[in-house]
Amino acid sequence: MTRHLHISIGPVQGFVAQARRTRDLWGGSYLLSLLSAHAMTGVRAAGGQIIRPLVDDDPLLQWVERGRNDDDAPPQLGSLPNQFTAELRDDAEPSVVAAAAKRGFEAAWKRICEKVWQNDLAELAPRLGQDTGKIWQRQTEQFWELVWVVGDPDDSGALERRKRWRTHRLPQEAGDKCTVMSELQELSGYTRATERALQDAFWSELRDRLGERELRPRERLCAVAFVKRRYAGGSLNVKAWPSTIDVAAVLWSQRALAAAGPELEAYAAAVEVHAADNPCTGGVSRLVPEDARGARAANLGANWFHPSFVASPRLASLHDEAARKPLHDRLRAVARLPDGRGGTLGLPPIYYALVLADGDHLGELVKTLGGATVSRALASFTARVRDIVRDHHGVAVYAGGDDVLALLPIQRALDCAQALEQAFRQAFEDKPATLSAAVVFAHARSPLGRVLAEAHRLLDEVAKDGNGRASLAAGVYRGDATAVQWVTTWERPVAHGQPRSATACLQAAAREMESSRGRLSSSLIHDLRRILGLLCGDASITPGSFATPPDDVDVSALIKAEILHRLDDDAGDPEVQRLTAIVEDLLGRSPRIKPDRSPGNQLDPGDFKERRQLGIDGLALASFLANDGREDEHQP
Repeated sequence: MTRHLHISIGPVQGFVAQARRTRDLWGGSYLLSLLSAHAMTGVRAAGGQIIRPLVDDDPLLQWVERGRNDDDAPPQLGSLPNQFTAELRDDAEPSVVAAAAKRGFEAAWKRICEKVWQNDLAELAPRLGQDTGKIWQRQTEQFWELVWVVGDPDDSGALERRKRWRTHRLPQEAGDKCTVMSELQELSGYTRATERALQDAFWSELRDRLGERELRPRERLCAVAFVKRRYAGGSLNVKAWPSTIDVAAVLWSQRALAAAGPELEAYAAAVEVHAADNPCTGGVSRLVPEDARGARAANLGANWFHPSFVASPRLASLHDEAARKPLHDRLRAVARLPDGRGGTLGLPPIYYALVLADGDHLGELVKTLGGATVSRALASFTARVRDIVRDHHGVAVYAGGDDVLALLPIQRALDCAQALEQAFRQAFEDKPATLSAAVVFAHARSPLGRVLAEAHRLLDEVAKDGNGRASLAAGVYRGDATAVQWVTTWERPVAHGQPRSATACLQAAAREMESSRGRLSSSLIHDLRRILGLLCGDASITPGSFATPPDDVDVSALIKAEILHRLDDDAGDPEVQRLTAIVEDLLGRSPRIKPDRSPGNQLDPGDFKERRQLGIDGLALASFLANDGREDEHQP
């Protein structure tokens, strides 16, 4: 009888999601994938064959099994999930194979931690810390848990049931807590209330050694967060990992280099002369075409393209304060230069997009199609993810199995999500497999952990549970709240004609809103919000909500009347009808199944007018995209 071993390494959320910067987010995802590769290597050596996911061609696993060396550069993208299934040889004992997996990932983790300790803390800890070595040992040795079950190859539920036992709990820790992972003690070992000077001395010297780019002021990290921050295996180029501000600026940087290269290069050269700290991060250069990567401006941290940053002595340290105003004025002058498209360059967006995607009902697919078929399809999908994200000028943080996490400029995020959904369906060929995705448009200085948590909420609660899966949920995250929340099926029924892609409907409205004619304006959205609120109740103006107007209200006529107020007298009826359709196509709700969720109630074009559930968020999202995620300071 063939036996199958299901293995899971955790905790996932506590390791990956608690991140203050994109490099931490990548570091957590990559390290967890790397530890999975070492666990899989142990399984294969002990008599197991990994059958889900299919890993024979996985570049990270191949690199681990070859044995790392200085001449063998590792892949830079985590591609292995923390859960996997192995088929065991007849002579293989499950407990022995599971123990080999545990030894593999624990030995890898120990090597990583030892390297970081020796490089950064071995000399400083006994001199300036209080029990820093004990804190390090306790946290690094007790953090991880490996759970396993033996069961049917397609029974993923057995592993989930085992994980719910929660037999592994981290001990309660005393002292001041880490500023990133709040349940763990920070490494100095001092209490800030009574030993502030000693604590500051520990972190100040460490910050002086590493630089503020590695350890920001007021950051005090635990051992696990410190390893995520400082680990770099082989030739991994983590120092050039793009920040959220770099990601937001990438398309503007490309356009500015093309339209005003000499002026932008002169500004970047002036920044290099006057900045007290090295202003070149290389973050943007990872995202622009190769022929632009040698440019000074492409290697300049995108913070320096924001006037509020340049004007702040606290944020932008200069050798000579007298240079601050000339730099600020020079940046504004660049913003006023022609962009080659009839306008001015302006300044880069301050918003970026985080895309989170996940396959729907994978457990049911495994039962229906078989684990081998699903694994082949997922391997095919994973192999395409990095290129899809790169083609949309973004950076993939993680791509393994059916999961994707990526950062993109806001102008390309929805197209990227749509491309991922199409690639997922193509990987399964004609089989009934669907993908859901969340896209969060967030201010580049919003706490990254909160943005990621919002993406998980949109994906799990809004796209999957709330809209019936096979859905896209998009939100604009401002401050600590979601200002816009829109959910839709990938294909939307429209007022007239065949269903269209959700992204096409959004982009049609955004193009009209950003055009010089201004025929679809923010005032239209405001007035429709007010009118729908009066007709339907306050629910219609709450982000993410839909409401039903009275049966005797002609929604098309209402939209048409509001548009006519804003058009020139010479606008013909075809133009009015076209604009009315653009607006109407975004107002209606588009769930995958009807609210009663009874079998067979799939959406069809007739449902659009039948349900008449309306919400304003689609138009609000189109307005945000039309403005390119800019704020007041970004006007030339």
